[in-house]
Amino acid sequence: MTHTPRQHARAAGALYLVTHVTSVVAVAAYGSGAVEAGVTLELALAVGCVGTGVLLWLLLREHGPARAATFALLRTVEASVIAAGSLPMLAASWVATGPGAVTDALDELHTAAFLVGQGLVIAVNTIVLGWLLLDSGRVPRALALLGLGGGALVLASDLGQLWGVVPMNGVLAGAAAAPVFAFELWFALYLIVVGLRPPQPSAVTEPSHALA
Repeated sequence: MTHTPRQHARAAGALYLVTHVTSVVAVAAYGSGAVEAGVTLELALAVGCVGTGVLLWLLLREHGPARAATFALLRTVEASVIAAGSLPMLAASWVATGPGAVTDALDELHTAAFLVGQGLVIAVNTIVLGWLLLDSGRVPRALALLGLGGGALVLASDLGQLWGVVPMNGVLAGAAAAPVFAFELWFALYLIVVGLRPPQPSAVTEPSHALA
């Protein structure tokens, strides 16, 4: 069965919404002590990440095969880190009656995975996607620029957190993440409601041998 680009766009938009919902609810689940639910939600988040990567590769590869493939691969890396990061939380729930230092260390592993997977990696792949969308002309220019700028802001913020310059998960980090959150939500709804614009004749396209 062959699916149309419009169907791929709707599916990608729906999966983007899935990643939003699961990431937010997973944090709430962990905070309430529902570790099993949090792990399940993060696994669903990881699947959503891979799905958006594959679908957007199908939709945008003609405009930039190298960048489309890079985005898809980085989404897979992000999904892998998210899935791996859920394991310490599950382990922590199994040794909850053990030494506090053990569970604290496992919690910190999850925090580290969050910083890398849903921070540094997502920042880079958002920059790549925004750049590709800007060149392709398949979405409003403002949307593509929001992805580019938001990705750069998150990258700067997360590098600051990595080096201890910016407080981990503080107000500043949250503010820096807001543009990417807005970009993904806008992009998801645009894909579902509108799809992608027809290719623009003036759009920059990478040569077909770009991956060689």
